[in-house]
Amino acid sequence: MGPRASAQLVGRKRTARHDAGVETTPGPPPSRAESITALQSVLSALAYSLTRTAVHARMVAAAGMPIDRAGLALLRVLAEEPEPLRVGELARRLDVRHPHVTRQVSQLAEQGLVERVESGDDRRVQLVAPTRRGLDTLARVVQTAEAKLTESLAGVDPERIMAAVDVLGRLDFTPGWGARGAGGSTGEGPPDEDAEDRARD
Repeated sequence: MGPRASAQLVGRKRTARHDAGVETTPGPPPSRAESITALQSVLSALAYSLTRTAVHARMVAAAGMPIDRAGLALLRVLAEEPEPLRVGELARRLDVRHPHVTRQVSQLAEQGLVERVESGDDRRVQLVAPTRRGLDTLARVVQTAEAKLTESLAGVDPERIMAAVDVLGRLDFTPGWGARGAGGSTGEGPPDEDAEDRARD
């Protein structure tokens, strides 16, 4: 079931159908529990869609650079900050282990997407900053995503879009939320970077 079908599930259950041209009175609005169930269903479908290899491949093709999802996430964090960040701070914000970020930074540096710079306070400390090429790559990915959203949400009022932004912005996806929390056994949550490390080693 896709995200749109999931979102409409409660509405179909609570709203009377128009059969043979006879208009009937809609039922009562969905309960809070039904609304939460519908939201969880949509989030599960979206999580699956956004992590599919084919979807990422299209994003990468638009960016013109072979960059994985972890690399994109790291670039997003760097692009949001006016100053370079330590590897440890990147690991904290991405909720992954320090060695994982170190390897990711090395890979992105080889591609010319990030660079290591010395700290003005302590030359022994190396910071990470995005390069112009890295920012351009991220911008192309964002443009591709926004174009798809614009197409998918054609005809939807801006007020409804902002309402969705508000709801999604309130969600707390702390570690363990997926399999052990509200998501049940869907398996969403932060990626298992240890599994990725084992696959590379």
